[in-house]
Amino acid sequence: MYQNICRLLVLVAVCVAASAANYPPGSELEPTSAPPGTSAITNPAVATGADAGARFDATLGRALYSRYCEACHQAGGAGLPGAFPPLKGSAVVNRDDATKHLQVVLQGLQGARVSGVVYTNAMPPFATILSDTDIAAIVDYERTAWGNHGRLVSAGEVGAERVHAE
Repeated sequence: MYQNICRLLVLVAVCVAASAANYPPGSELEPTSAPPGTSAITNPAVATGADAGARFDATLGRALYSRYCEACHQAGGAGLPGAFPPLKGSAVVNRDDATKHLQVVLQGLQGARVSGVVYTNAMPPFATILSDTDIAAIVDYERTAWGNHGRLVSAGEVGAERVHAE
């Protein structure tokens, strides 16, 4: 038990340090309190306001994935064996019904079993951190990167799942 707690604390510290090192205050990816339907990305060349969620924006999705997901799930989506599950080739990511994928990103998850491996490290919920547009961009990026082929989602679908989860 103690070893698992220590391992988790080390992984959290690595994720926080990587995020802070890659995205200093004032950078275009500095977290913001973005209301639903808008983007936490402040660079207008990357996000185009209200219409950013109306179409798949690979640049926005990639940037947000790098900021919030990559430290654990890795740049190539392979995850970290025994610590964080892979997104590349994931049944949840590739499923036509994106409900579970959205629920995991919105609500977080711990104790998931993937291909017989139980991942005990916690994934934090992003419902209070990211807007519907941002979550849709991340999910769409994950559903199209690394050979994945999941159906794209809209910010409206994220919003509906957010309300459903409350």
